[in-house]
Amino acid sequence: MFGAMSSNLELRRICQHCGKNFIAKKTSTKFCSLPCGQRNYKVRQRMNKIETLNRRSKTTGLLINIAEGRALDMEQGLIDIKALAYFTSMSERLIFNLMKDPAFPRLKIGRKVLFEKKTVMDYLGRKYGNWSPGV
Repeated sequence: MFGAMSSNLELRRICQHCGKNFIAKKTSTKFCSLPCGQRNYKVRQRMNKIETLNRRSKTTGLLINIAEGRALDMEQGLIDIKALAYFTSMSERLIFNLMKDPAFPRLKIGRKVLFEKKTVMDYLGRKYGNWSPGV
C-alpha cells in the first residue's frame, strides 16, 4: 500500500571540511563528498593525538614537537639538529650555516652531529650580544 517514501526536500548544506555549498540527501550529512569526510577524519585523528600528547606532556614535563609527533625533553643534555632548531626557533639551514664557524659548539659522532643546548645558547648569547634565549 505504502511504497518507499521519498522526500522532495532540498537540503542545502555547507561542507564542514571544505566549506562548499552542496545538496544533502540525508539530514545527517555533514560533508559534500567521501574524500572530504575522509580528510576530516584524518584531521580529527591528528588533533586527538596532539591533544593526548599535550595532556601527557603537562604531567611529564616534555615538550611535544607536533611536526614530528615526538617528545622533546626540556632538560635533555645532547640534542640533534631538529630539536635544536625547535628550541632556538631557527631553521636547520641557519644552524648549518652557523656551524661553518669552527667555534660553534657541537659534538660529532660518526655522521651524527649532536649539540648541548646550554652550550649553544651561551655561544649565541656571546656571539650576538643582543640575543637572549627564550628557553
